Amino acid sequence: MEVVPFQEQLDPELRLGEGLSRTSAEKTKLFELKIWLPGQGAMRDLVRAESLQQAIAFAANRYPNCKVEVPETAAKKPRLVRSTRGPKETARRNLKLAEARRDQPKDCAVPAELGADLCRPAATGFS
Repeated sequence: MEVVPFQEQLDPELRLGEGLSRTSAEKTKLFELKIWLPGQGAMRDLVRAESLQQAIAFAANRYPNCKVEVPETAAKKPRLVRSTRGPKETARRNLKLAEARRDQPKDCAVPAELGADLCRPAATGFS
């Protein structure tokens, strides 16, 4: 990519081109950099380069007057713990819940797992 006069008019400090802001080498990697732009805050950018120092130089050339940092690597996501119940155990528990719901009185709003005693009217002593 060649720097055209229009780009130079926008920002004369902009240094773009092969070897200045990018590379076409075959053995390149993507480096994640945190770039602090003056008056705008930080942004994260992926820069393709052969080394970390080269990626930092490319970012500094692309974004003049910026501060370039290497962000810390993110922690690995924890491995999900799966249930040890098999399909037979799940089916048995579902059947037990269905039977409990079926045996529950229609006017009772309390689940059978909490106890059927909650559905009976309390003895108040009033007649």
